[in-house]
Amino acid sequence: MPYPQTLEETPKIIFFTDFDGTITLKDNNLGFGEKLRKQGNVDTLNNKVTFRDSFWEMMESVKTPFPECIHLLCENIKLDPYFKDFYQWSRINKVPVIVLSSGMTPIIRSLLVHLLGPEANDIEIVSNEVVDKPGKTKDQEDGWQLKYHDDSGFGHDKSLTIRPYAEHFAARPNEPRPTMLYAGDGVSDLSAARETDLLFAKKGHDVPGVMRLTAELIQSSLSYLNPLKERELDLRGHKIPTIENLGVAKDQDAIDFTDNDIASISNFPLSPRLHTLLLARNRVTSIQATLANSIPNLTTLVLTSNNVAELADLDPLRNFPRLTHLSLLENPVTRKEHYRDWVIWRCPTIRFLDYQKVKDVERERAKELFGTVKEPSALASKIMGIKSRTFDIPGASASTPNGVQASGKDYRVKLTEKEKKRVEALIRNAKSLQEITRLEKEINEGKIPSGGGDDEMEE
Repeated sequence: MPYPQTLEETPKIIFFTDFDGTITLKDNNLGFGEKLRKQGNVDTLNNKVTFRDSFWEMMESVKTPFPECIHLLCENIKLDPYFKDFYQWSRINKVPVIVLSSGMTPIIRSLLVHLLGPEANDIEIVSNEVVDKPGKTKDQEDGWQLKYHDDSGFGHDKSLTIRPYAEHFAARPNEPRPTMLYAGDGVSDLSAARETDLLFAKKGHDVPGVMRLTAELIQSSLSYLNPLKERELDLRGHKIPTIENLGVAKDQDAIDFTDNDIASISNFPLSPRLHTLLLARNRVTSIQATLANSIPNLTTLVLTSNNVAELADLDPLRNFPRLTHLSLLENPVTRKEHYRDWVIWRCPTIRFLDYQKVKDVERERAKELFGTVKEPSALASKIMGIKSRTFDIPGASASTPNGVQASGKDYRVKLTEKEKKRVEALIRNAKSLQEITRLEKEINEGKIPSGGGDDEMEE
């Protein structure tokens, strides 16, 4: 069912997914074959060609009549072994499954029915179409061609299908909002991934470097002189979860990480020239305690729309001797009592906080509240003792760019070894996606999930 009919049964989850290489084990590689198709995707990432033009060229190389193409694919394409069980679960739990593909609807429909049976007809498919070439028909040699879904550089910009759902609930804040999931494996999935709450990227498929900050991605990204005549590296919007490989970035004055999935500001090489970091709209919850050793001359840090939760989580910023401009707008920490006073007291070099100039009267008030560094007040000591608790489950591969947690908080829980084992066992033994979501929600709210008694975890 297309939007808005999908929402009639008020689903708790909507599952959007790519098709080739995600639901199936392999891309169909019609025309060019796997090697040239992957090279086309690399060229797309490097802005040498649009995905639309690359895919059109690949499809135009296919001269086989269209019915024969479908027959060949049905004989050779295999379903991911876990998808059938997942689809049955989604039907039972009324989770809509919507295929967003840069392929062709007739091929996808035929493959799904062949691999899943007639019930696959309930799956909504949003993709490109196939039409007769002028003077020919699809059952003739070289008789068919693509008809793209839209005019975008992708041919089918998958984000255009997802966006109405987000806009629907943004206009209805009191209406229960489903969690929107996306599963993909490559270049055409990048625009869709930015629109959903939780992204599953299929490991080891398609373009090396997608969803990771690889040396190749850094070297192919735009480095330019910004309006302030600074050398700036543009790494916006790649869904990067972790900062890595920045040693190949060479000397940069500024790096723009806006619209990624970075959870921790860490792992920087020694970068004495770097003085501006732009990290708006990420998932930042923590700042490496020794970060100032790597970026000693940082002057500007933009952390708007992240998940920093406690005042004490900002302590590493006090080590930056030249930090003058800081933005923490739309972080949970800004709702803490004494937030502005605390930042001004803890980071005395800051001159502009959240785009407002720090005044002398504010510095005096902060000193009255918190004392001095050598003799902090009781209130200051209390605040310094409250930090976000941290817990990472080994092997977690999903990212949550838009705050899946219903509470809007993103606390991270520090567990004992016994508690860690118990939580990992609960996740391994979970019988449904809803159960996993509940466990994740409890952890992110600072709770220790119930169930799986300690005795079960003793080895």
